[in-house]
This record gives sequence, C-alpha cells and structure tokens, in this order.
Amino acid sequence: MPTNGIFRDTISLLERSLNLRSLQHRVLASNIANMDTPNYKAVELAVAEEMNGNPDSAPGVQLVQTQPGHLPLKHNPANQVKLKVAKSPQFSLRGDGNTVDLDRTMGRMAENTLLYKTAAQIISQKFNGLRRAIRGGSN
Repeated sequence: MPTNGIFRDTISLLERSLNLRSLQHRVLASNIANMDTPNYKAVELAVAEEMNGNPDSAPGVQLVQTQPGHLPLKHNPANQVKLKVAKSPQFSLRGDGNTVDLDRTMGRMAENTLLYKTAAQIISQKFNGLRRAIRGGSN
C-alpha cells in the first residue's frame, strides 16, 4: 500500500520496526529455550543497527537445511538480518559452555515487548487519524 504521500516514510519505518522486534522476540525465545543446551552460544539481533541499515541489503544469515528431516526453508526478508553472538556474562558458574544469561535475556525480552507495543500503538494511531480524516472528523 503506497502511503509515502500521506505519512512519508513513517509507516514503512514502523513496519520495519515491528518486523525486527518480532524477530528479536523469536531470537530471545530461542536463547531461553536453549539455556540448558551444552555449548550453546546465545545470539542477539542488533535492532537499532538493523533499523539504520538498508532493508534491501544482502542477507547476514544464510539458512541451510542440513538434514533431510528439517523443515523447508522460507525466504523471508525479515530473516535477512545480521545476528551476532551475544555478550557473555562476566561471571558464570556454568561449566557447560552455555552463554545464555536468563536474567539478562528476560530483561531484554521485556524491553523488546514494550518497544513492540509502542510501535504498534503509534501505527494504530496513524491509521485512526486517517480514518477520522476520511470520515470528516466524526467518530
């Protein structure tokens, strides 16, 4: 839907934010799901860097189907982002090589949820304003 004339780049920026925040949530959930996996290295998505980057840039993560039993790969532009190894906790009592810090990850997930909800509310208000304008200012 071409909305650049109405809201300039606001809608596309908010859409990208929602997509990246959704992907960030899945990445953090994956880290939590693997918190007991030996030698698992936590990953994170640098949402701020991705927001500043070109959305049409080359993919940073190449998905590969390594086993015939794996689910088929989907080519989704939201998956074309750069994941990086998360900063390891300074002090860890774990001896299994896993770098998931549950407290830090849960905090990041809460922050990500707030930012997602904020972007969703902003885009909702944009469309509510457009709806009011179409109706001539009446509810």
